[in-house]
Amino acid sequence: MKITEIRLYLLSAPLDEPIGNALVFFASRQTLLVEIVAGGLSGWGEAWVGPATAAATIEHQLSRHLIGKDPTEISALWQKMREANEGDAVMPAIAAVDMALHDLTASAWDMPLWKLLGGARRDKVLAYASGPFFKPGGHPYRDFGRELDGYLEQGFKAFKLRSGYDPVDDVTAVMNARRQIGADADLMIDFNQSCTPRRSIATVANMEEARLLWVEEPVRPTDLAGYRLASSHIKTAIAGGEAIFNPAGFLPFLADGSMDVLQPDIAICGGLTGVSQVATLAAMYLRPVIPHVWGSTVNFHAALHLIATLPPHRAGGRDPYPYIEFDVGPNPLLDLAGRPQLDQDGMVAVPDRPGLGINLKAADLEPYTTELRTIRA
Repeated sequence: MKITEIRLYLLSAPLDEPIGNALVFFASRQTLLVEIVAGGLSGWGEAWVGPATAAATIEHQLSRHLIGKDPTEISALWQKMREANEGDAVMPAIAAVDMALHDLTASAWDMPLWKLLGGARRDKVLAYASGPFFKPGGHPYRDFGRELDGYLEQGFKAFKLRSGYDPVDDVTAVMNARRQIGADADLMIDFNQSCTPRRSIATVANMEEARLLWVEEPVRPTDLAGYRLASSHIKTAIAGGEAIFNPAGFLPFLADGSMDVLQPDIAICGGLTGVSQVATLAAMYLRPVIPHVWGSTVNFHAALHLIATLPPHRAGGRDPYPYIEFDVGPNPLLDLAGRPQLDQDGMVAVPDRPGLGINLKAADLEPYTTELRTIRA
C-alpha cells in the first residue's frame, strides 16, 4: 500500500455572532482537514492553527516525503518530516499528516485507533463543557447563566469557564456558576494567557470557595518564571500547554514543577506521535495529560482515542483523569460526522469502529470548503 494522493480542505464556518475569550474574538470557525489516500482507503487529520500556512507547508515541504511511501510506517515518516524541517512552525502541518496516517493505518488494519495506540484503559471518558465564551457588545458574561443551564440539560458534569475579563467580574461569575451547577460538579477556569502572574494569583485567591479543579493558562505560555510564581501561590492545580508546539517544550515546566495538568493539542504538538511523547514525559513526572481540543470532529475523535489509552490519575475531580474537552460553543465543524453524544453520566463513548470511528466524507465538507488542493505523484 502506497500513498497516492493528499487532499487539503481549507474550511471556514461563519458564526451567527462572534465569540471569544479575554484575548480575542472570532466570527468564524476555521481549520485545515487533510485526507491522505492509499490503497483505496483514506485517513483524516487536522491543523486548526494557521490552516493556510499548514496547507502550504504540506504541499511544498512535506508531500515529497509522503507520496509513494507506505502510510503504515508512521514513526519513520514523522521522523523524516521533522528532520527535514527546522523549527517548530512546521509542527501543526506534521500533526495533521500524522493524524491522517494513524487513521488510515488503523482503518487498513481494521482496528479502532485506540488499539493501534496500544490498547484502551477505558471505553468512555468524562467530558467537560468548554464554555461559555465571551461575547462582544455589552457585558461579556451576560449569557453565562443561560448557557450553563443548557449545558446542564445536555448532561455535563464538569465545566470550564472563560475568565480574565475583570478581577471583580471574574470572581462573581465563578461564584455564580458554582451555585448554579451545584457542589458535586467540577468547575475550572481558563485565563487564556490574559493575565500577569500577580493578577492571576490575586483573582484566584478570591475564588477559593468555588473549589476550582484547575486554573488554565494563568500567564503567557512562554513565561516559565510566571508559571513558577503562579504555581507557588495558587493552591489550585495549574494547567497549560495548548500553545506548546514541541513535546520537549513541556520539559522545563515538568522539571520546575510549575504545571500540574499537561494540555498538548494533537493538532498543534506534532499529532498523535508528538503528544504520545508528551504523555511519556508526563508519566515520568507523574502528571496527567488532558489534551486540549479545538477545531473539528477530527481533532476531537483523535483526542478521544488517545485519552482512552492514558493512565488514570486521581487529582480531586469527580472522576479520575483524564477528561476530554468538549467545545460547547457554536461550531458546525464539530457536527461534520454527527455531534458526539453524552450518556446520563456526562461521558462520551470511545468508538470501536476502525480508525477514528467516524464516517467522514468530502461531501460533508462542501458547505464550508473555501479551497481544495490535491497533491499527486
